[in-house]
Formats: sequence, structure tokens, C-alpha cells
Amino acid sequence: MSFFLVFLFSECAKENTVPPLEESGGLTTTTSTENNNSNNNPDTSTSSETNVDTTPSEEQTSTSVSVTVSVGGDAFPIDTPVILAYFPSWSENWVSAGQSSKLRDIPAFVNHLFLGFGKPNLRYEKGSYDLSATGIEVPYDGCTLKESVSALRDKGINVILSVGGETFWKDESSYDIDYQQIKDLVDDIGFAGIDWDFEPDGSFQQIGSSLNINRFIAFFEESRKLMPREQGYLLACAPAGVGALGGQLNDDPESPYRFEQRNVLTGETDALLYQGTQSTNGINLFGFGSTGHMIPVLKAVGDEIDLIAFQGYNTGASTNRKIMYDAYAYYADQYGFVIAAGVHYLPEPWGSFL
Repeated sequence: MSFFLVFLFSECAKENTVPPLEESGGLTTTTSTENNNSNNNPDTSTSSETNVDTTPSEEQTSTSVSVTVSVGGDAFPIDTPVILAYFPSWSENWVSAGQSSKLRDIPAFVNHLFLGFGKPNLRYEKGSYDLSATGIEVPYDGCTLKESVSALRDKGINVILSVGGETFWKDESSYDIDYQQIKDLVDDIGFAGIDWDFEPDGSFQQIGSSLNINRFIAFFEESRKLMPREQGYLLACAPAGVGALGGQLNDDPESPYRFEQRNVLTGETDALLYQGTQSTNGINLFGFGSTGHMIPVLKAVGDEIDLIAFQGYNTGASTNRKIMYDAYAYYADQYGFVIAAGVHYLPEPWGSFL
């Protein structure tokens, strides 16, 4: 007679064979649950035992399932300078359990990682680990991605799901957002939170419209309801570099970086205000349609944002990038978010202007 104990879980699981017990009056099966999201001890595990009485003459065989349980949020505190990288999910290589990969081998000095990209209108069934309708393009399933994220967390890296990007805001259907399903994906894979990479129609040209500003505000309002800061969820965004400078569409009369101060701040006339491809000391940064687009967003939900990684690239040919950081810092002092200045490795795709 044989006894088979089978444990069924909806979480990612791997089966291990327990060797037969020799001359024992009972069969003991241990199921370990590893919690990889404790800030204090990421290797903490708990065990439970099930005893089944048998006779020594019986063949004793069992199947034990080790389940890795992680939840979203529980981010490491942002208490050191942010070193952040984007990782395009399609550049990952295939990997099996316990192996290294391009994603898993990201060095520990990178303390925040944006994994791109999830669709804003992604569809995901909690517990399924099916990534096919999420937009994430790693060459493996959700269980393996969960292990990859856990490996990075073991290094102290906050892995954040980047939502949108340049390609996923393509039409009205993109705004059919199910925030609960986004949270379910975050929780199942173990992401620390989400990054709203909002580029309507694939660019920043129309991001300053009232429609898109209200959309941006709603992203934070709705996702924060489900992913509270008290549970360690990080909410981030990657706006245009000029988003906090005063523009003609969106301005802040109280800001030292308001539109009317453009000539004083740059020491330049308006001759090149609308010449984005010209090398300047910053005057053309005030001439984009996206200039100032974050001002109304920050005034509405600035206290809900943890991290702003502004795109200091894709912003014309001005050599004065510091002014973009300074403008965001003005609001960071008011609302408490952390800033990361986004740059390209040289040479920049459109030329080297740094």
C-alpha cells in the first residue's frame, strides 16, 4: 500500500520528492512557505507538519510542495540616493529556476528598477501567473518572473512595474483600466509598486491638455486607493523633463520657475523659444506643449506620489538640464516625493547634448 499526500496551491509551486522513511511509525511531510518581502529578514520561513500513521512494512512516499509567497508593496524605504534603471522586459533571456539571467544579474548598486512595460488596460487573473494579456514580454511565465523579482529584492532592489511607455497608450481602449487587476499582478509577482509612464499617443505632445492632466491625476487617485503607502506600495511616474517648468498652457505664478521668469533663469531672449532642436541654455525648454504639464498634477495629487523619475532626455537640444531638476525639486520640497533625473547613456539618440 502506498500513501500519497498532494498539496494543491494556487501560488507558484515546485514539487520535491521526500525520500522514503525507514522503519518509522509515521510519515511527516513539511511544507515551507518563504516570505521574501520582509524588510527585516527576507529569508524568514515558516513550516507546518502533517503526520500520517502507517506501519513499518508499508511503502511510504510523499509529495511535498514548496511555495514561495510574496505580496506587492513592502518596499524598501527610499532613504539613500536613488539609482534607478529601466529594464525592457523583452531583452530578458530565458531562464529556469535558480539560474542567473540579464534581469536577475542587475547589480545591487541599482536600488530601484522599473520593469517595462505593462499595458494600462492589462488583463490578469489573480493567482494565474499568466502574463499573456499584461504586456510584459519576458520569455517565461509569471512564476519565473516572480522568482526573478525575488532575486532582485534579495539584493535590496525595489522592482516597480512600469505601466504604459511609448507604445501602450495608442487609442481610447488604453484607458479601459482595471486597477484591481493591476494590483493583483503587482501582488502576485511581488512588485514594490507601479510607475505611471504616461505618453499619450506615444509622445508628450498632448500631455499638457486638460483631458490628459485629468487622466494623470486619476491614475494616482485610483491606484493609491488600492495600493496604500502604509502597506509599502510605491507610486511613481516618469513625466517629461520640462513638466515642472512654467509653460504657456500650464504655469504656476508662485513658482520661481514660472514662465515669466524664463529670460532671467536662462539669460536668453525668446529668439529660440520654439526652436527645440537648437542648443541653448534652456530658453527652448519653456516652449514645448508639455512644459508645465505636471504642475496641476502635483497640486492635485503630489502627496500621493513617492518617486518622480523625470525624462531629462527626449527634450530637445538644450544643454541646461539642471533647471529641470531644480523645478521638480521646488515641488518635492512641498509634497515630499523623491526625484530621479533620467538620462541616456551617451551618445543620446538624437545627438550628444550633455
